[in-house]
Amino acid sequence: MKTRNELKEQAKTALRGNWPWAVGVLWVPTLVLIVVFGILLGVISLVWKAATADFTASSNVVLIFIVMAFLMLALFTFFASIGISAGATYAYLDLIRGRKQSFREAATYAFKEQRFDSIFGVVLMTVIYTLLWMVLLIIPGYMKAMAYSQGLFILKDDMEADKGITTTSAITKSKLMMEGHKKDYFILILSFLGWALVPIAFCGLAVALFVSHQIGWAIFCLALYILGLAILVPYVTTTQAAFYEDLIHQEQPEEIAQLEEKLADAKLEADKTMADYNGRVAERKADKKKAHDEKMAKKLDAKKEREEKRREKVAKKRQEREGKEAKKPKKKSKAKADKKTSQDKKPEKSAKKSQDSESQAKNGADNTAKSSAKPEASKSQSKKDGDKSKESATKTEKSETKPNKGSHSSSKKPKSKSKAKKKKGKKRK
Repeated sequence: MKTRNELKEQAKTALRGNWPWAVGVLWVPTLVLIVVFGILLGVISLVWKAATADFTASSNVVLIFIVMAFLMLALFTFFASIGISAGATYAYLDLIRGRKQSFREAATYAFKEQRFDSIFGVVLMTVIYTLLWMVLLIIPGYMKAMAYSQGLFILKDDMEADKGITTTSAITKSKLMMEGHKKDYFILILSFLGWALVPIAFCGLAVALFVSHQIGWAIFCLALYILGLAILVPYVTTTQAAFYEDLIHQEQPEEIAQLEEKLADAKLEADKTMADYNGRVAERKADKKKAHDEKMAKKLDAKKEREEKRREKVAKKRQEREGKEAKKPKKKSKAKADKKTSQDKKPEKSAKKSQDSESQAKNGADNTAKSSAKPEASKSQSKKDGDKSKESATKTEKSETKPNKGSHSSSKKPKSKSKAKKKKGKKRK
């Protein structure tokens, strides 16, 4: 087993030239999470102030929703912080092994391939077991924390090796692997106490300066505190990863091999049960598909039978109609003869119409010739008629200008007009 100085030197050599990466892997996702938490918390606080300013009956519902939103935000931040810290821890372990992860891979490692359930289970059970032991005494509780400290590292190797994983298997393995090495791990962690006191001192100074209203120096001390944590956390975690890497190359107790065998058997049984379950599900699906296919086939057969029956009915009706038509051939022949005679009569009628139109045209030509032969006579007659009409018009005007001598004179005027009209008509004729 390596000494603590050798482990620290191994961690320093791994981090040499990779300090920006080591700080960014942990603190960049953490800062993003802090910013998101602060923004959402500010929005919730504004909504809370708006709801409490104008308090109404509906404000109770709004307040309930605000409290629920705050709890959901707190849970989200808690789970995200666990995933980010676990991803950074695994990134430092890969760095010790000579592999450098990207920022995206390290930040999202815990949230891929259903890993977060196992990681959260290991963290939660470790905390519960440690707290239960600390209820008895602080020192036994801290020693149990040392025993369970390698659970996350063991979980990573088991997940990547596709071994049987349970919530407590990683913790049990860690407890077995740390037998005889808890003291070494405790001294290794204790050796970082001096490094941890530096950022703690800067934090205390920042608080004291804020209280004394020296804001500038307080911000400076707070920046030094954050810088100290940014350097200390990757250094300590990388040293812990080096300790685990050295621990797995040591001789392991037989109990670990027995535990791994049990886990392998349990995994085989789980795989068998899962295979049986999948087989049963597949059989059920196949049976359902077969039943569905049979129903569809029956429907198609019934449809074909209906179509055949319909065609047979149509064929029977056609045969009956043809038979009826064959029994009455005379009526059809008479109808055909009538159609032929009507078609023969049509050209005869058209010929007669053409002859009549020609005769009418000849008569019209003869009448025009006769009218042109006697133009002068018609002109003299028209002149005479015009003179006579003028004379009658003058007479009528004179009769109208005469004064009315009673009812007899008024009754005579329309008679004279009617007589003049009759004379004009006779002269024109």
